[in-house]
Amino acid sequence: MAQALPTAFLRSALFSTGRSVQAGNDEVLAGNKSNLIAGDDLFSGPDLTMKYWGYPLCQFDRQVYSACLDYYREIPLSSEQSTEHLRTSFYEFSGRMGIQYNVDSHRAIRASLLRLSFAQMRLRFRRWNIEVPKLLSISFEDGEPTGDMMGSDILLLRVSVAVAELFGPGAWTAIDREAVRYSGLRGFLASFYGGHSKGKWLGIHWLQKLSRYESSGTNFKASLVRALDKLKQTDTPDGCRVQEYHFSKDGLSVLVLRPGWSMIREDEA
Repeated sequence: MAQALPTAFLRSALFSTGRSVQAGNDEVLAGNKSNLIAGDDLFSGPDLTMKYWGYPLCQFDRQVYSACLDYYREIPLSSEQSTEHLRTSFYEFSGRMGIQYNVDSHRAIRASLLRLSFAQMRLRFRRWNIEVPKLLSISFEDGEPTGDMMGSDILLLRVSVAVAELFGPGAWTAIDREAVRYSGLRGFLASFYGGHSKGKWLGIHWLQKLSRYESSGTNFKASLVRALDKLKQTDTPDGCRVQEYHFSKDGLSVLVLRPGWSMIREDEA
């Protein structure tokens, strides 16, 4: 009923809400590497610092990577020296993601897997220094981005043991499968607050920066309200459902509470 992701991923700017990442799918499929970034600071705080190398990632990449990790529920992760890959088809992979297979989803998944295959990071999480030289390795047995694409086309993926260090005790979060499929700011907030256990006043500007929302501050606050209202709906999975939220008197901070969370006073922010 749920898929697991490292909490550090959910609390950082790793998977942005911006649409510009997927707008560049064609460039990624064509092998254009001009968009690669080096040493991007995704989070900096007392319990977590995170630097990133690779293509910018988005909420769709979070969904794709969750599906990749889901394949390893019953099998061990690969060693760094291993050349063995897990074999599946684009049609099966789409089904695991919970999306309909078609040519557009095929291209989107392929581009996402390529972006993820370039991803490297360095973290300090709760006094642990962790190097992740590769989020995953990927190769394609059939089909070309400029040719015919079919659901039977084979993809070969491998997630190595380096990722296992991110799943230490208390370092990962299980997100309901339905919530994993949320997109945009709604998807970011569901995952972000899903990785916490208590309410805390947070600056709206800081949340916008962390989510990498591609618009003005005024538009972000309006979008934030809409996303939180959607997460308050009764059909939202319990692990991500918002019970209530409050803005500070100056309108610059927000407190989000999930069921069972205690409220922290504004002067304790």
